[in-house]
Amino acid sequence: MQGILIVIDTIDNRLQSSAFELLTFATTLASFDSAPISVVIAGDSIGETADRAALLGFNVIVIEDGRFRFPNPDLLFRCIRSIIESEAPKYICFHHTMRGCQTAATLSALTGAPCITAIESFTVTSAGPLFTRSLFNGKININLSPGTGPAVLTVLPGAYPAPEADVAIHKRGKVNHMQANRIESPYLPVSMTDSSAGAVRLEDADVIVSTGQGIGSKEHLYLIHAVASIFPNGAVGASRIVCDRKWLPYGHQVGVTGKTVAPKLYLACGISGAQQHIAGMKGSQMIVAINRDPKAAIFDISDYIIVEDLSKFLPALLQKYNDIYS
Repeated sequence: MQGILIVIDTIDNRLQSSAFELLTFATTLASFDSAPISVVIAGDSIGETADRAALLGFNVIVIEDGRFRFPNPDLLFRCIRSIIESEAPKYICFHHTMRGCQTAATLSALTGAPCITAIESFTVTSAGPLFTRSLFNGKININLSPGTGPAVLTVLPGAYPAPEADVAIHKRGKVNHMQANRIESPYLPVSMTDSSAGAVRLEDADVIVSTGQGIGSKEHLYLIHAVASIFPNGAVGASRIVCDRKWLPYGHQVGVTGKTVAPKLYLACGISGAQQHIAGMKGSQMIVAINRDPKAAIFDISDYIIVEDLSKFLPALLQKYNDIYS
């Protein structure tokens, strides 16, 4: 058993912007035991994407099938399981996204392989690698070892940089095609809709006023909207828990399972700072965080921190603005 298998899927033949970050993670991991790396890319028509990976020096397994035009985690799992039987990799790596986690969890449950999710980094010991992830909204870091046997890993987007497009390579990787037409799946995605249709486009906003559960209740969201309306190109964002509670539609969600944004100003209101959220906004030019917890993890990446209750600070901010500009 050896080697590292990276799994990259596409939506409508498009990669996520962070997809190739997995290549850097695998390269770093492989450097400690000279493990070979194979990249699996699934889609409907993805020859160009496969060539990009091969030009970076990686061997690529291409799974082209019309059933992969839209996300199809079930078919992807069945294809990956078939590849594992022949490749016998030591690690099977996915991005920590909703699709990646679903396929990884299915693979782990049905093969018995241990699964470590939301990996941020790793260290190497005499017993092997220890993978680090955070718990309790970033307040605790835990090191995990998969033990013996193959392991399924999901890597947090943003944890590793994507390789440079013009990086020098010694040898172009091979591209092999896998025939998926013999693999049956009970699911056939036939269409896809954007849940953010009609909602604000966070990616285009200069300023994002984002809220977490620290806002207290849905009834208090008017404060967030009022602050966002101060800015000509302002938008309202949210952490996952706010959307899970249906206080705001999922089109407002920032993070690994939401939008990745990089506004000029990101105002984090009552957001604790879980790594899944930080991965989606840490590229902001300026981050201002307001939280009543002086030990909130969001403060670690903020340019300015305000330790205060939102119910006191936001009305005071709005009043000050009205006093100056009304």
